[in-house]
Amino acid sequence: MERETAKNEVKSRFKCTEILQKSKKSGYICPYCGSGTGKNETGAVKYYPETNTFYCHSCHKGGDVIALSMAMTGSGYNDTLSFLAGNIGITIDAYSPAESVKTPVKEETAENSGQATEKPETSDKKPETADYTEYYRQCRERVKDPEAVAYLQKRGISLETAEAYWIGYDPEADPAQSNHKCKRIIIPSSRAHYVGRRIDGIAEYAKINVKGGRPAIFNEKALFAQDVQEIFITEGAFDALSVIEAGAPAVALNSAANADALIKKLEQHRPAATLILLMDSDAAGGNASKRLQEGLQRLNISFIIAELPEGCKDPNDALVKDREAFTKLVRQAQRQTATRPDNTAYYIDSFMQEEIDRFKSDKKTGFENLDSKAGGLYSGLYVLAAISSLGKTTFALQLADQLAANGNDVLYFSLEQSRLELVSKSIARITAQMDMKSAATSLEIRKGFISRQAAEAIEKYKETVSDRISIIEGNFSCNISFIGDYIRQYIKRTGTRPVCFIDYLQILQPAEDHRRQTTKEAVDNTVTAIKRLSRELDLTIFVISSVNRSNYLTPIDFESLKESGNIEFTADVIWGLQLKCINENSDIFDKQNNIKEKRDLIRQAKAESPRKIEMTCIKNRYGVSSYSCYFDYYPAHDLFAEDKDNEPDELKRIPWEKY
Repeated sequence: MERETAKNEVKSRFKCTEILQKSKKSGYICPYCGSGTGKNETGAVKYYPETNTFYCHSCHKGGDVIALSMAMTGSGYNDTLSFLAGNIGITIDAYSPAESVKTPVKEETAENSGQATEKPETSDKKPETADYTEYYRQCRERVKDPEAVAYLQKRGISLETAEAYWIGYDPEADPAQSNHKCKRIIIPSSRAHYVGRRIDGIAEYAKINVKGGRPAIFNEKALFAQDVQEIFITEGAFDALSVIEAGAPAVALNSAANADALIKKLEQHRPAATLILLMDSDAAGGNASKRLQEGLQRLNISFIIAELPEGCKDPNDALVKDREAFTKLVRQAQRQTATRPDNTAYYIDSFMQEEIDRFKSDKKTGFENLDSKAGGLYSGLYVLAAISSLGKTTFALQLADQLAANGNDVLYFSLEQSRLELVSKSIARITAQMDMKSAATSLEIRKGFISRQAAEAIEKYKETVSDRISIIEGNFSCNISFIGDYIRQYIKRTGTRPVCFIDYLQILQPAEDHRRQTTKEAVDNTVTAIKRLSRELDLTIFVISSVNRSNYLTPIDFESLKESGNIEFTADVIWGLQLKCINENSDIFDKQNNIKEKRDLIRQAKAESPRKIEMTCIKNRYGVSSYSCYFDYYPAHDLFAEDKDNEPDELKRIPWEKY
């Protein structure tokens, strides 16, 4: 997402009151001057809900939610924005140094966020990386302070473990540089980043403060140590230290939002060890665990999931409540990985039923003839192919609308036609279903000719699909990375897994690293990426594909699929739309010659109203390998209706009014 758009989204999704700490008597505690922590216990900070901003009447500082987070964490603007955006599933577009040389940029700080000032042209020289090594050394020397030792003991962490991992103590820590010093345990996660844990019992958000931008992964080097056979992945640093106390190696995300960052690291460098996921028992921990599982499955990296004891909120809580029981839990998890992490018996006991439940499908296409033969829709890659002007988009859109009407969330990525074109098609179809004689066309609707029947169709459309369908207008630079990011963010926001349509394959741009490949190589890689996406997220994804011009006068088959031999091997289901006359006149269309006769038959079939269409299945991993369904296509009104004369007797009895 573009940076300015991401900034506005963050401001609309986070409220300052979610971060501001309330003072005991009234108001909020100022993150800059500490107003609200004095003897009167009243804060000078006021929150303004109409603008979602805050202002301290004591030190006269304030700003928006980004400025507040910067003040609370001591991080820079870009790191804070990226961190907040990551928490709501937004990936910000990469920054281009070349652009910054030509154009003055706006620099924001915690004090002036929302009131940017001009900054001189920047060079492409990289900013210096912070180095807190000397500060860590000083804090480590103070970790034997009685107050630090007492706090660590309360958390079940020995002094030996603390010193081994450079845990330190600062009695006057002020990571946010707010002149509000307090006692903190200092936990380094990298040379340029640390976590400061407040130990004086102040409210939850203020307990933790960071320095150096977005949290780094604690003890990351252990992930890639060659002598480590298994390693625990936890959420917080004290959770990782708890596992280490129990005798096993561990790393900490330092933030549930860092799950995606860990997966990116593992894409570049595979770990030697088997991973053991041991997240917190709250919703954030569950979401982090889920994202890790999806990423690790996609990368084919071995892992298992360890469960916290009943009533424990996190690994450190489990260690403190019952050290012996927690140590046994750690040992048991290690034994599971020490055998065969990909063993089928372990898979049956741990994962098989969950995957069966996910695979079960109650999604129906809304076409009775198609559902009776396909058995509904499953997670996987479906390809819908046809020659030009045979109604590929119309059929896919009707299918999408019917899925939405049946209660499924649908995302329709349209790379060629606008949202207006598609919605007007849907409305025109409904007018035809209501009364074919007075039905409107999509062109009439786009021109603003809204008859009474069209107005009724609009209301019916809104009522049936509700808010379950979204049409995303792509452009000719749209690629699978954009689509994947959009789907992941949609799942995070809504908690539902949508049925997705991509219209269409041949104009979907290749990924950045595939730009120099041939068209066929790029399309092959795109198809593979879409298949991987459907598997990773357990999605039903439809891809519309054109076919080779050389196959316009022949029955549709694998070789008809335009410029992509990979579809044959990668897709789970392939449906082809073709004129019914092709199979009815097989004695003509199977021959190499008779080109004029074939074209005349095609021209006559296209002139019919309705056009007689055969949908043939040429590949199916989920049942009968091949079958055909027949439809009447009314192109003027963007309607596909089942052709009862060509269906079995039990389907012929279905009334046409059903459509």
